[in-house]
Amino acid sequence: MKRRALLVIAMMTGTLFALPWPAAGQDEVRVKAIDRYISVFGGIALPLKTDVAQGGAGGSFTARDVKLDNSPSIGGKIGMYTTQYRSGTGLDLGYELDITNFTPDQKGNQILNGGAVVTNPVNMTSTLITVNLLARKPLGVTQDLPNGRWSPYVGIGGGVQVSTFEPPGTIKKGRQTDPAFQGLAGVKAFLTQRVALFGEYKFTHASHTFETQAGGATTTDKYNFNVNHLVAGIAVHF
Repeated sequence: MKRRALLVIAMMTGTLFALPWPAAGQDEVRVKAIDRYISVFGGIALPLKTDVAQGGAGGSFTARDVKLDNSPSIGGKIGMYTTQYRSGTGLDLGYELDITNFTPDQKGNQILNGGAVVTNPVNMTSTLITVNLLARKPLGVTQDLPNGRWSPYVGIGGGVQVSTFEPPGTIKKGRQTDPAFQGLAGVKAFLTQRVALFGEYKFTHASHTFETQAGGATTTDKYNFNVNHLVAGIAVHF
């Protein structure tokens, strides 16, 4: 599934570069050199199943195909594009700071490994903080809409994922900060020169090893978070 997500993003990137550039170009429309924006978004986070490796005083084992809950995916962005490459490539290049929050709780009472493992419910909260490199292709450029009526875009980014982990009966909540990766693709529809609606798909990945304490014993749990996010939002450009 991770490979499929990356393949989808790669195909959308190829489509973006292959799109025809409209006749109204930068020479005919007055375009600002820098296009800054802020945006907020919301949608759904769809975690893939994961293997959970647990270690402790009683030994170690791996629970296969553990289900994590779907949850709201909410956040915001602040970023900018430069238009200086548009006349030659048809593209604007940019970057953004992206903060996304979701709660991939572990489902309880899952019977795994042929009945050898029964999972406990575990509360988890994750916040992604990443910097994304972006490319967009403005379509339908006019004097009133210098960045286009439509603007498909793709991006790739990295940063950190900060997560908390709270199994039942523990006296110490686990908390971990580790590197994170994401790839994304979306499209903006400009209602006015400054206001746009957008829809976006992104795939995020991070791995955490949580350490918790209960009854004087320390236990470690390693999770891989591979998550599909489907979100929509509003952006203000200035």
